[in-house]
Amino acid sequence: MGKPVLFLFLAAASYTDLKFRYIDNFQNIFYFILGLIFIWLENGVYGLADGVVTAILAFAILFIFYAAGYLGAGDIKFIMGIAAFTGHEKLLDSVIPVTVAAVMVMILKLLKTDSIRNLKIPMAVPISLGVFWQIVMI
Repeated sequence: MGKPVLFLFLAAASYTDLKFRYIDNFQNIFYFILGLIFIWLENGVYGLADGVVTAILAFAILFIFYAAGYLGAGDIKFIMGIAAFTGHEKLLDSVIPVTVAAVMVMILKLLKTDSIRNLKIPMAVPISLGVFWQIVMI
């Protein structure tokens, strides 16, 4: 039920991250709320609790990467929005595809630059690719 909206969220966040190098807060909040509504409609109160707890845990874990400078704040909010749609199982299942996509994007970026210093990649792209792959293909 909520997959087309989730895919729209993934595409919109990837586009804005590629074009502007940030993911809009309004966009993240809007899709976070939609994700909670859809997971609640599909799975009831358990689904809603799963979405909220997964988003909170994602924030708590990923804040470490934000503090270290590996992720931006928009990336964390983006993943929290995905968590609201998917719950813990799909989000955890997405970790390996997201990692593979991030490495591929990083290699492509390295081929275009001659310095590894300050290599910043728009993380919404590999996150979206990994989540899309996990939901559609697996």
